[in-house]
Amino acid sequence: MRKIYMAGMSHKVAEIAIREKFYITMEMKAEALQHSSFDELLILATCNRTEVYVASDRPLEEGELVRYVCGLAHQNYEDFAQFFYSYEGDAVVHHVMNVCAGLDSVAVGEDQILHQIGRAYETAHQAGTTGVSLNKLFQGAIHTTKRIKTETNLSKLSCNIPFLAMKQVQKTFDDLESRSVYIVGLGEMGSLMLKYVQENTTRIFASSRTFANAQKFEDVLTPVRFEDRYSVMGKADVMILCSACQEPIVTKDEYAKVLLKVAEDSQDSSAGHHQDGSAPRLVIDLGSPRNAEASIGELPGVQYVCVDDLEKIVSENRRLRMIELEAAQKILQEGIEEFLQWYRMDDVAKRINVLAGQMVTTAEDECEKLLRSMPDLSQEDSDRIQMMYVRFAKKMANDYLYKVKAENSPEDVQKYLECLSKASS
Repeated sequence: MRKIYMAGMSHKVAEIAIREKFYITMEMKAEALQHSSFDELLILATCNRTEVYVASDRPLEEGELVRYVCGLAHQNYEDFAQFFYSYEGDAVVHHVMNVCAGLDSVAVGEDQILHQIGRAYETAHQAGTTGVSLNKLFQGAIHTTKRIKTETNLSKLSCNIPFLAMKQVQKTFDDLESRSVYIVGLGEMGSLMLKYVQENTTRIFASSRTFANAQKFEDVLTPVRFEDRYSVMGKADVMILCSACQEPIVTKDEYAKVLLKVAEDSQDSSAGHHQDGSAPRLVIDLGSPRNAEASIGELPGVQYVCVDDLEKIVSENRRLRMIELEAAQKILQEGIEEFLQWYRMDDVAKRINVLAGQMVTTAEDECEKLLRSMPDLSQEDSDRIQMMYVRFAKKMANDYLYKVKAENSPEDVQKYLECLSKASS
């Protein structure tokens, strides 16, 4: 039987300094899928988790999948094994259903993880690394999550990472409409962040590694070339970093220089406190790996917040969602049971097909013995006898195997097959 496995790490077991070492880029993912040694493989990489899902005909050795993830990230297994969790069989089903529904996220019930899993599944499916097992599992998880979104109010209570970031901004500045906000990175996360910011201020600047991406939003913001980012971040009250990068795009030394220059310029021009280099600055880093050196939070007047810090303000959002969780959990359990029913019955079906084939083979063998004892029998009669033996074997398989499967639970059929195997051994 093809068994399902998974290994990964998330915000629940590892802080961002560890997680960012295991961020799998699209290039790394494409390479891994192209050269997969597993029967089925899917890789999920987000700012809060890196997980690998496998379906395999051979049993995986203990720690094998964790070693595989460490190899992908070029990290030492002995140094990081403690930060991983691993599941197999039914436990994988429970885990992926909870993750897809957002019930394992920092912001319970958030929507973004559904899109991320959808993209991860589509990438693996197009690469040809998913088969019947992972297809059924992830299609079921996505379908179940969509049911939760439409049949409960969880999705109506906005609770994604950009939403939490906006709550942090509002907590820091109660006069945000007069403050300037600088967004670096306008991908999925940055674009959603922009929607929240637009509702609170018009003083918005933004950069993207491709300047044309920032220009697309010039009706609501001032586009800034990526290479000119320091000239703007020194003047921004709020800086939100959402860029994909392997190395920090904001360093402590360079940021300190621009803040000092702004302070000196503002003193010379007697500018207001909003342009004073010593005024409060809020830097929210939503990147994984982080976009900025965390040490910028040591600079005077600078508050640095990363993804992990946002978990501290999630309790309020979680409280609002608790009412809907019971209904969501019921739908989730239905999705889990539906997959497990298929998964177990699929195993039963394979065993029954094997037994049915064995019954036909046995009938053919017994028929062959009979025909050897009747050498004078015509070919026509021999064929007729052989056909009768095979037909009888198929009828027995239908009456005692396929009908039992159709009319009973997978667990009862498994017990029946075990008894049948013992009786015939």
